[in-house]
Formats: sequence, C-alpha cells, structure tokens
Amino acid sequence: MDQYTEAHLYIAAIRITQHRKHGAPSIEDVSQLLDVSVESALAVCRRLQRQQIVEFIDDPFTVKVVVGDHLAIEALPREAKKEDGLTRELEQFMAKKKEMNKKVESIQADMEKKRQSLFNDMEEQLKKKMAEMKKG
Repeated sequence: MDQYTEAHLYIAAIRITQHRKHGAPSIEDVSQLLDVSVESALAVCRRLQRQQIVEFIDDPFTVKVVVGDHLAIEALPREAKKEDGLTRELEQFMAKKKEMNKKVESIQADMEKKRQSLFNDMEEQLKKKMAEMKKG
C-alpha cells in the first residue's frame, strides 16, 4: 500500500474510533480497528506525526492519537495505478494476438491456394484422361 492510501486509512480509523469512543483513541484502538499489530500502527502513526498529519497526546497510561493537518496527506507520494500496468500488458497481449491471427490467416490463405492449385492440377489430369479415353 502506498503512503497516500495508508495515511488516508489511518486518518479514517482515527476518526471512526474517535467517534465511537467520544474522545481521542489510543494506538491500541486504532490498531484493533485496522486489524494490524500495535507496533505496526505505532510505526505508521509516528511517521504521520513527523509529517504533522497526526498528533500524539501523552496520557499517563497510554498514547492517544488525534488528527493534525489532514491536508498534508495530499503531499504524500502515490503509487502508480496497477491498472495502468495491467492495461498496458493487456494492450501488448492483444497486439501480439492480432499479429498471431494475421500469421494464421496468411498460412490459411497459402494452404487454400495450394489446395486450389492441387485441385486444378487433378482436374486437368482427369480431363486429359477423359479425353484419352474418348479417343481410345
């Protein structure tokens, strides 16, 4: 997951948990909602804190997290869409398929010419034998 999407996910989790708890959520609450480890959630939140997207409130027993400058998320790098890569690969595949279809059509056309030529040769031979049979 890219940083942009991950930041949006964590901000949404913080806001949902804040709404449910009617107060600032702890890192444990956020990690539980996202179904990730507390250590992983803390590492992401610390990175978001360095970028001033979230702020920590030190409680004597836990660390609470609140949304800071949520607009700073827009400055985070986004991953190139995988659909673009998939679309490009699909286009390449379709181009190769068209090329292969052209080759198959060319081969089929050549085979049809050979078949027609063979048929014409056999017809000429048959006509010659028929002409010989009529004479003889």
